[in-house]
Amino acid sequence: MRNWIKQVTAVVTAVAIAFGTGATGLAYNSQEEELAMSDNWIYNGTTWEFTGPADREAETAGTAYASGALSTNQQEQMQSTAPAVTILQYEVHSGDTLSQISRAFGITVGELLAANTLKDPNRLRVGQKLDIPQTEPGWTDEAGDRPVVQRVLSSTLTAYTAGKESTGKTPSHPAYGITRSGSKAEEGRTVAVDPSIIPLGSTVLIEGIGLRKAEDTGSAIKGARIDVFMNDLDEAVEFGVKKNVKVFVLGDRSA
Repeated sequence: MRNWIKQVTAVVTAVAIAFGTGATGLAYNSQEEELAMSDNWIYNGTTWEFTGPADREAETAGTAYASGALSTNQQEQMQSTAPAVTILQYEVHSGDTLSQISRAFGITVGELLAANTLKDPNRLRVGQKLDIPQTEPGWTDEAGDRPVVQRVLSSTLTAYTAGKESTGKTPSHPAYGITRSGSKAEEGRTVAVDPSIIPLGSTVLIEGIGLRKAEDTGSAIKGARIDVFMNDLDEAVEFGVKKNVKVFVLGDRSA
């Protein structure tokens, strides 16, 4: 049955490509992604329906729950341990694929497809916004708004202070503690970035640290490297160098 579904999906995909809309800026899926999608499409007798791994697990658990196969303690545990899921958005860029996006956010291709109603699941459009389900906290602000993730980086983190050892300036210098953007550096908010990678003024969500503002630059801060501002020199030295840290560059929700 699965092989037959894959064959049908392959034919449908070929027809879709042959008679496509001709839209520019398309991101095509790999063979691995298309096979993953074909595994998740089920024909119910009249129409095709998508069911991801999470859907099938939930259906199985729901059947056991309804039939009384689970004990009262097991049912209570399922209810109490269910993670709170929040939704954020990712803006598709040229060259993006479903597998790349899902890996960047730590979810499966099936979960990504299940969270989005795609007119053509075999193609992504540049600028298209995809809903990304997340169970980690910190993705919404106090108003409950969800951010748009413009870019996901694997960064190297270091730390710096306003002092001479980091900036070459002493407290008597008129620009002491002043960032490239003109604001006063503040611990818990300010980071230094390479503006060609992360524009000044951007908000970033740094894995393990939280939300920060790109306000400063540095001669040694190139590429995806980020310098985290701290008040205390000893703490900055202790921070050391942290490699392969996931950083989400957030966009303006009003844009």
